[in-house]
Amino acid sequence: MQAQASADWSLAGQARSTPTLRELHVLPLFPVPTLALLTACVAGFGLSGWAMLAGVLHPAIAIAISSVLVYASFTVLHDGTHRAISRSPLVNDIIGTLGGQFLLPGLEVAVYRHLHLEHHKNTGEHGEDPDDILVGPVLKILPALFFIDVIWFLWYMKRFNRWTALQNTRFLLGFSLFVTWHVAWIASPYAQEWLLVWLLPQRLGLGLTAYLFAHIQHPPGIEQRAHPIHATVMIERNPLVLSFMLGQSAHLIHHLYPQLPFYRLEAGWRAAERLLAPRGVLFRGVIDGKPLELPEAERPWRLARVTAVEEIAAGISLFTLTTASDGALPAFEAGAHVDLRLAPHLVRQYSLIGVPGQAGIWQIGVKRDALGRGGSIAVHEQLVPGAIVEVGRPRSHFPLRDDGGRHVLIAGGIGMTPLISMAHALGERDFTLHLFARDEAGAPFGTSLARFAFAARIQPHYDEGKGFADQEIAAAIGPWQACDRIHLCGPSGFMARVAQVAAGLGWPEDAISTENFAPVPLSPGDAFTVELARSGRRIEVAAGTPLTDALETARLPVDTLCRRGICGTCRCKVLSGTIEHRDSVLTDEERASGRHMIPCVSRGTGKDTLVLDL
Repeated sequence: MQAQASADWSLAGQARSTPTLRELHVLPLFPVPTLALLTACVAGFGLSGWAMLAGVLHPAIAIAISSVLVYASFTVLHDGTHRAISRSPLVNDIIGTLGGQFLLPGLEVAVYRHLHLEHHKNTGEHGEDPDDILVGPVLKILPALFFIDVIWFLWYMKRFNRWTALQNTRFLLGFSLFVTWHVAWIASPYAQEWLLVWLLPQRLGLGLTAYLFAHIQHPPGIEQRAHPIHATVMIERNPLVLSFMLGQSAHLIHHLYPQLPFYRLEAGWRAAERLLAPRGVLFRGVIDGKPLELPEAERPWRLARVTAVEEIAAGISLFTLTTASDGALPAFEAGAHVDLRLAPHLVRQYSLIGVPGQAGIWQIGVKRDALGRGGSIAVHEQLVPGAIVEVGRPRSHFPLRDDGGRHVLIAGGIGMTPLISMAHALGERDFTLHLFARDEAGAPFGTSLARFAFAARIQPHYDEGKGFADQEIAAAIGPWQACDRIHLCGPSGFMARVAQVAAGLGWPEDAISTENFAPVPLSPGDAFTVELARSGRRIEVAAGTPLTDALETARLPVDTLCRRGICGTCRCKVLSGTIEHRDSVLTDEERASGRHMIPCVSRGTGKDTLVLDL
């Protein structure tokens, strides 16, 4: 499941790096939608309470209105928790704290932030997720819905020694004010009025919030650490429900990109849908008791039999697989790949070759790499005719996008494998497949390109080890016109070179789809020293140790969620020092400025001391 989780986060990272999602993450200083929502909640709550006490509004109607406004106010607290209100930390926390006073009077947003981020980090994990109690059958969780604040308090206190002294102090102070609020009103002469005007609406609003933000959003038994895309659902597209949910109908987007404000979550879904939808995103209704199951793509492995092995180039073999268990091997889409379990802890992914949409037979092309991580050698040694191998379901992180224009398919060596299925899918549409390799003998299918129905569309390019000139790459790409697309696969250096040439020809970044068939894992990096400007403390960070881990060991933790450089929660200010950026969050301009970093993945270089505003 770790491989699946890594693939899903990688997919989320690809979407996060697109210009659209980058723009959606740019926050205003004073957000009009959030301030309007907060103002409406305060004014509406006050007016409904006054109208009830004045006899203008029936108590049942007033309580119902106030309950909905209490629920709506949680959105302000929620966005403040994720620093998704304002680009100013002070403005963000002031507005967020004000929004939280309906539900949790006396608590500042920083107190709730620490508690709520534990839910994000541990979604679906029994005992570790403070909201996990809310995902059971509705009748069994009714008390928890209306008293989830009490459950949060008990959950925190059981782990009291886990947190820092500062966090514990703020937490206890906040809940002390919360209890004092209740006791003071109960002991006052206005206890009955307080009960009707605030306590009943607050409890009902809290229950509504817990139901809509937690119960229907998270299927029981699915943990985010194993299934980040399926541990959170999307709400079915009903316009009325979408409005009432205040953006949380796209709760999956919130969990993947928690720093998007509520009024941009639906836009975030539209921006990421193309990449995420093929993963079988789970949908459910607001009132929907049916159990949600993982899509078939997430279910146990199946067995496949190797029926043929053919050498298609020097060191590259084509393996043909058919089912060795019940049912045929399923159909796949263009650009899809499949997991092969070659040993208990050895799983590798290979692109599927062939006509997409047809079930029964799979083919993969694998280049034997003596300097690799062992997967390709295991394939060549183990997958002999008649051998049985465990395979997953086809998955696609490299879908064929057809905007109606010209398609340029560019392969660097073995990177041709996913492009073959794309060429089959494009059929008679306007496309050319360019194969760049050292020579014909080492190119996949180099001596047998005529086997393909689209052979006339294939243009091989061989450099005999001399390297390709930019002019040859430019001639293959051609100038960009609206709706044209490049699908590019190959070694990282080759893809970077093609992307650079394409940019010079006017190709926009979002018109180029890429897949790196041999991703190079991040190096452990060099050891470096970090200095915390506010306290003057200096911490040594070892090679291979994330900066956030080093801070936690020193009991100076920063808020984290994804720990993969995608969500942006741990973003911090850099006062001086050289940064090795490895995230999907910061723009090129932000990286060049050197004023911010994402410490869960980015690090210092060791050339100088990294000074953080912490």
